[in-house]
Amino acid sequence: MAISGLHISILGMGLFQLLKRIGFGNTGAGIIALGIMLQYGMLTGGSVSAMRAVCMFLLSVGAKIIGRSYDLLTALALSAILLLLDSPAYLYSSSFLLSFGAVAGLGAVSSFLLEITGAKNKWFKSFLSSLSVQIATLPVMLVFFGEVSLAGIFLNLFVLPTVSGVLISGLCACILGLFSIKAAVIAAVPGRALLFLYEQSCILAGKLPFCTWVGGLPEIWQSLFYYGCLVLGIAGAVWMRRRQAGLGKFAAIFLLTALSAGILTLSWKDRSGLRITCLDVGQGDGIVLEMPGGGAFLMDCGSSSQKNVGQYQLLPYLKSRGITCLEGIMISHTDTDHVSGIQELLDLMAKDLSSVKAKTLFLPEWAENIQGYEDTGKQDPEHTQNEKKSLYGNEEKKDGAERYGTLPELAKRAGVEVIFAGAGDSLSFGETEMRFLAPLENALGEDVNEDGLVMELRYGAFRGLFTGDIGEETEKELLAEGVLPDVDFLKVAHHGSRYSTCKEFLEAVEPELAVISCSDSNTYGHPSPETVKRLEESGARIAYTMKSGTVTVYTDGEMLRAEGFLLP
Repeated sequence: MAISGLHISILGMGLFQLLKRIGFGNTGAGIIALGIMLQYGMLTGGSVSAMRAVCMFLLSVGAKIIGRSYDLLTALALSAILLLLDSPAYLYSSSFLLSFGAVAGLGAVSSFLLEITGAKNKWFKSFLSSLSVQIATLPVMLVFFGEVSLAGIFLNLFVLPTVSGVLISGLCACILGLFSIKAAVIAAVPGRALLFLYEQSCILAGKLPFCTWVGGLPEIWQSLFYYGCLVLGIAGAVWMRRRQAGLGKFAAIFLLTALSAGILTLSWKDRSGLRITCLDVGQGDGIVLEMPGGGAFLMDCGSSSQKNVGQYQLLPYLKSRGITCLEGIMISHTDTDHVSGIQELLDLMAKDLSSVKAKTLFLPEWAENIQGYEDTGKQDPEHTQNEKKSLYGNEEKKDGAERYGTLPELAKRAGVEVIFAGAGDSLSFGETEMRFLAPLENALGEDVNEDGLVMELRYGAFRGLFTGDIGEETEKELLAEGVLPDVDFLKVAHHGSRYSTCKEFLEAVEPELAVISCSDSNTYGHPSPETVKRLEESGARIAYTMKSGTVTVYTDGEMLRAEGFLLP
């Protein structure tokens, strides 16, 4: 329930009852209360939840004025019609769907659950009311957030009955503050105490295992099937309870079975084949690999043009796909536009603030000197001061080296194993194989781009190549090593820089599909017209995240299909 809607209910009915007590009667008290609460709803910004509560309050008080009975579901339906007439786009708003869905759960689902279970205990009835809200809004929550708080069902038992205390304390503080700040501070103490308890309860609940269920984004047919199961389950259980006394004890079991079928269908995801998703992270890279049969890996995630890319791009996508655990995170190199989102994720994991976890972090295998100089203060006797200066020739290289040293420590705090990978290493997962082609032996990481991790992904006849930010120098070294395969998919190096993806390299790999990840407002000139021309001349189909948004590639090991979030 949105707190603004709860404000309307508490303040509106409180004001209405107060005015009646001092002699205004139903009509006078109703008109005054309605006028004030309508203005209050507009004052708070006219949010969907606030105006929904205002409309329902208007109908409730109007019914009292004219001597008619008030029906919650009728008022809810009429409020929805009025708001949609004003703005039909509300139908696609999370606020609209969650606000009306929550009240529908309380008005319809809750009453049936109470009848089916025959609940008498006050706390159990409160639990069923909280559960009803979750049941009614489950598909909506998954559509917009990809996850549902299971602990929230129980936290509501504490929060909802006491939130009026927070409101009253705040109102008293506001009024007293007009005359005495000290009195206002004292009046605010109960509200602050309750808010502190709310915060600590949420932190504690967040650390519990299975406190959150990541179900992923359902398709429309899955949501409709779920609601069909809900209606069927409730109707069947109520019929058993009312008509068949001998079957009454099976009513709850029938409802649970129907709900379980709906939830399982709601969370089902097609895991057949390989799915490669190049996220639109602005000027940077972020690639999610979903393996056949389940299991996911992350290849880079960062941005130099967008902040909090981990929170606002990476985690929402993973949750939308129902991914709760990354089998591995692979970092091609340590520039900000490849690691900032990963650093966010690891930091959230270390603080128990993420419902998505990771098992292993793969870093490029560079010489030990990069890990030492500035992070631990150790001196490597094998390298001279001149060599050290070459490592830190500019701030970007220095920052990259420092991140290379701090990432393993951050991973350790998050409970993630760290593996250093280089040319010749490989990893098998189910039907897929990942072969690391670079960095080559004895790479120092002097140039984090050229010494980055390059990976080949194999699945059936499919071949994919992930090149990080390597340039022409490394491409020709790989050509000399004879390790470059003929590929179906190419993640174009360095966001389409003119100094990468040379002609000789393309003649060797001959990609069918090439994806360029960059921002449409970058100042580097990415992608370079020369690089695009070379790709076109090689016969590759080119997809751009700056044009298509997120680019998703599907393959069954033979056929290849790609689509963009914004453009086909």
